[in-house]
Amino acid sequence: MRIKLFLIPTPRNRLAWLAIVMLGLGGCTRSQYRLQADAEAYNAIAERNNDPRWFTPNVSIEGDPRSRYFEVYDPDRPPMPLDDPASHQYMRVVDGKRGWKYWYANGERLDLENPDWPAELHDYVDTTPAGAVKLNVESALQVAYVNSPLQQRQLETLDLSALDVSAERFRLDTQFFGGYDARYTHQGGVSPAQISYDPTLKRFVVLPTIDNVESNLLSVGRPTAGNPALAANRRFATAGELLVGFANSFVFEFTGSDANLAASLANFTFVQPLLRGAGRDVALENLTQSERNLLANLRAYSQFRQGFYTNVAIGDLGVNGPQRFNFSTDMRSFSGQGGVGGYLGLLQIRQRIRNTEDNLNLQVRTLNLLVALYNNELIDIVQVDQFRQDIQRQRANLLATLNSFDLELDRYKTNILGLPPDLEVELDESLIEQFQLIPREATDTVEKMIELQQRVGDVAELIELVEDLTALRTGDGGLNADAEVAVIRRILEDIQRITDTVENRVDLITDDLAVLDERSHQKPLTANEQSFIDLVKQSLREDPEALQKTLKEASDKLETLQDELSPDTQAAILANDGDWLRELLELNYSCVSVQALARNLDVEPEQVVEQAADMIPSIQELFADTREDLRRMNEAVPIRESLIDESEKRTFRNERERLNELFSDLEDDFNAASSRLETTQQAMNDTKPRDVMRSIVTWVADILEVVNRLSLIPAKARLEAITVEPVELAPETAFEMALSNRLDFMNGRAALVDSWREIQVNADALQSVLNITGSGTLRTARNNPLSFRAPTANARLGLEFDAPFTRLLERNAYRESLITYQRDRRQFIRSRDSLHLGLRALLRNLAQLRQNLEIQRRAVSIAMRRVDQTYLALNPARPPVQPGNRPPINPTTAIYLIGAQASLLNSQNEFLNAWVNFYAMRMRLYRELGIMQLDPEGQWVELPIDPSLAEPAGDADHREASQAEGPEEIPPPLPDDLSFLTEFIQ
Repeated sequence: MRIKLFLIPTPRNRLAWLAIVMLGLGGCTRSQYRLQADAEAYNAIAERNNDPRWFTPNVSIEGDPRSRYFEVYDPDRPPMPLDDPASHQYMRVVDGKRGWKYWYANGERLDLENPDWPAELHDYVDTTPAGAVKLNVESALQVAYVNSPLQQRQLETLDLSALDVSAERFRLDTQFFGGYDARYTHQGGVSPAQISYDPTLKRFVVLPTIDNVESNLLSVGRPTAGNPALAANRRFATAGELLVGFANSFVFEFTGSDANLAASLANFTFVQPLLRGAGRDVALENLTQSERNLLANLRAYSQFRQGFYTNVAIGDLGVNGPQRFNFSTDMRSFSGQGGVGGYLGLLQIRQRIRNTEDNLNLQVRTLNLLVALYNNELIDIVQVDQFRQDIQRQRANLLATLNSFDLELDRYKTNILGLPPDLEVELDESLIEQFQLIPREATDTVEKMIELQQRVGDVAELIELVEDLTALRTGDGGLNADAEVAVIRRILEDIQRITDTVENRVDLITDDLAVLDERSHQKPLTANEQSFIDLVKQSLREDPEALQKTLKEASDKLETLQDELSPDTQAAILANDGDWLRELLELNYSCVSVQALARNLDVEPEQVVEQAADMIPSIQELFADTREDLRRMNEAVPIRESLIDESEKRTFRNERERLNELFSDLEDDFNAASSRLETTQQAMNDTKPRDVMRSIVTWVADILEVVNRLSLIPAKARLEAITVEPVELAPETAFEMALSNRLDFMNGRAALVDSWREIQVNADALQSVLNITGSGTLRTARNNPLSFRAPTANARLGLEFDAPFTRLLERNAYRESLITYQRDRRQFIRSRDSLHLGLRALLRNLAQLRQNLEIQRRAVSIAMRRVDQTYLALNPARPPVQPGNRPPINPTTAIYLIGAQASLLNSQNEFLNAWVNFYAMRMRLYRELGIMQLDPEGQWVELPIDPSLAEPAGDADHREASQAEGPEEIPPPLPDDLSFLTEFIQ
């Protein structure tokens, strides 16, 4: 027979059958299925990705190989990650049953991250020599696009939405099914005994065994229409469905003489609803919704890229990204309030830290001046302690701010960039460099001048002590019985003053002795020098406090002697305490000599003058930099004056004149001081060291005042040069612009129509069931799988009707869709109101911040002037106070200084806040208007706001597509074609 011949195995048909069987058993590989799914998703997205308003350059969900989250293993067969040990035992044995043994077939992984991401990171962003990543807004955005899980999740949601489209398209496409079965059936030749009812006997009887024909049947194929070998199913846009099938089988009987039968069957079934479930509104609803959702998600992702930029830059996402299912008419808009975070927020905190550090350094320098005034009895200890207390408070605040900055930086790296918190980064602060009002160079120069001042003061004091002690030691300094009481009193006062000064310097003597001990190995000391050292060491007794105690007791005794001194006691005092006074002079002279030797006092004045001369070039550079800052301020005058009124212009003009006058005066003072220093240098050989040091002390004080006051000029100039670009946009124009360009409001309008469309879909379910059905079969007439004959065919045509008696669930669903639509319609109106409200608030905030910037600019200027004036109040030289008199400096000076410096710090920070918030608000405005243009890398391309963008774009196309009559964009509450249903559902 032909069937038997067909089944004869040959090498060729063996291979063919093997290929068919393997293809049928295995199907496509995992990778092929994944790649097919991706290809269909990308094609579906590409169909919509052609509008410039929401064009997206890259929609691939394949992870960037440089990403920390990149999957380095086969995505279709990833190795098993590290499991929890207690949970893992149930994969080995569960309920006493051995688990699947191939869980480890793909291997195991210990690390979840891409191990190469740190090395890859250094390839696409710049790093410091120490390995820290250099961050600015551009590089931070690039890092975030590569590593942020939030960004990857949005792309994956978009891809899943595209897969939903492919699923719905497949549902309405022709679907093919196929399969083949093989069954072997053996039936024995004996039927067993059984109980059966005998109607004749009218009782149950036991039937004996019956001999039947033995059967060994092999059936290959699918013989029935319900389970065909090949089938094709197609759903139509009219809601009809057609099923076409082909079934055949080959039956072989191996018992006896053998027999076989080959038969085939072709059939079709067709159903077309006429009422319930009929029409394109129902049949195409799921496909329509998925297609619209994909378009909405593409627009949502395009808008997400705008929010992603603002999130990286200012820490405000402000948008909703793609979502898997239907969109809402509740759109996210600016609420009226918004802070500054992200990269700009980090820079803001960093600049606040710098402001605090500068203010703290200023306070420390002022404290040193106050301490010097206190030591000269020009100010009381209460004011010094007030300043010390405020410094400690500032240090505590600085520590808290530093800790807050580190926390925010770690959060930024982790939550926004997708990087670990311990990654070292270096922030590019060029964006806020303009807010470093006081030049760092000036601060460094002031620090060096203060060091020079301390050195000069120390040397001058030592020289005066040496000369005074030398004079007192010569001829007992006038301590004899013939001297007048006034002369002896003056000598006692001088000795007490010297003793007090030496007591204040005792803390340095231990270090000076160590220097001399080390130097003695290189250059032997004279006997006289060694005697001074031995006397000091003996007085120290390994404890500086012992020497301080000795000097303190001596000072107290000297004060007592002065009180007791009179013409009657003069002789007794000189007789009893004359030797003690000489020993005290020797002790003081020894201490001073040790310090003079340690400091090389012979050459120190010359070195001090050279150090002072070395400061001249750096101060000249400060003047040059200040002149450049003034030039930049003058360049900003036209922009500044275009934004302020006449009174503010006059204030600005007066401020510039004062700055120029102050700069000119300080330049004259500096030139005069430089000339004095040059004169001092030239006359050093002919001038006593004491006079040289007095001249240098005066010169350093004058130059330090010049530098301190000079540092405020560039600060004020930089302050005046900072500008912002005003936003001239009417609220109504902004509202129209946002409605025309906001992608989420396009989606919101579409979502409202989706809700409106649900009314029709749910109303359809209220109707009766009326279907046209048809089916037919065609069989083979002979023992041949292809011998179809028309007489074997049969056909059926029917009409199915089901009355709408039970429609409670459908009625409830319909009523819910009506309520949902009205809710969505109201919500869309509220969303527009929220958008309008947010835009009005944004524009008001921008205007307020611009005005506040000018207010804070004046506040900073006033605070600088306060600091300058209060600092000048401390500088004039004043005579020592007499006992019982009030200190010559105002007792509230410290409070004024604290208030002035705190006001400067606060006004600097508020000025910075105003500018930073304006910058952030302006960026938000572009995003809220929907006009933020991004380049392919996601960077913001800032363009001027064009009011013409407020004209609705694409409305004609929208009206043509929706066939709407008139400009109304919100659908009517109830479709006219559903009005007949109101009578039915009552």
